[in-house]
Amino acid sequence: MKFPPKGDMEEKIFEEIGFTKGETKVYLSLLKLGGSTVGPISKKSGITMSKVYPILEKLSKKGLITQVIKEKSRYFQSLNPKSILNFIKEKKKKLNKEEERIKKIIPSLINQQKKEAEYSSRIYEGFNGMKTLYDEIIDYLSKSKEYFKGFTMGEDYNDEKINLFFHNYDAKRRERKIKTKLIGTKSQKKFLDKEYRKKPNLSIKYTKNKIPFGTIVFGDKLAILNWSGKPVAFLIQSKQTAKSTEDLFDELWKTAKP
Repeated sequence: MKFPPKGDMEEKIFEEIGFTKGETKVYLSLLKLGGSTVGPISKKSGITMSKVYPILEKLSKKGLITQVIKEKSRYFQSLNPKSILNFIKEKKKKLNKEEERIKKIIPSLINQQKKEAEYSSRIYEGFNGMKTLYDEIIDYLSKSKEYFKGFTMGEDYNDEKINLFFHNYDAKRRERKIKTKLIGTKSQKKFLDKEYRKKPNLSIKYTKNKIPFGTIVFGDKLAILNWSGKPVAFLIQSKQTAKSTEDLFDELWKTAKP
């Protein structure tokens, strides 16, 4: 294995602990020169004199070098390299203080993130994706104690695998005591009454009107499900969209019949 030159390794370490490339070159040059004026430091580091002065000021503030006046000239001298450890300790103290300050504003940042997320969307694919979505819905409703409100699917209930999926999640719903309202079409009544009518905390009504098949509304979210072919669901998080859909559901619920 080929290792990088020692000087390159040293420079990389200094940069990793927060030194700029200029600060690293000037400090290492001064370390090798001993006490020196700006000219030799500039020459050895390869940095122009106009830039070396402000870099030396920064290194002085970091507590790594000192300066004295000799014969009307300003000489700079590096302190014991162990002073780098003091610099790191001070940096740690500052980082700890910053960490505490960040902890205090984290709740505010989370609230801002939630506001941004009010208009987000996600896609769930396949039966595993549908399971994930329904787990999220059940978890939310079991905590919020809100109704599960949804429009039935099209004719997909007739699919044995899909019907089994819904029976399994209906069992989870009943276990969590989640109350459910469903609106279907009159053509679905015979099948749905046979399969679900006697389930506890479940009310189904039927309408002659057109309905948005496979649509569920909960909280500030709207889920649109398509079971044809490979199952896929689109989840939209939007207070306005969810509210308008829930308003539609509530209006149809008033006129729909058991």
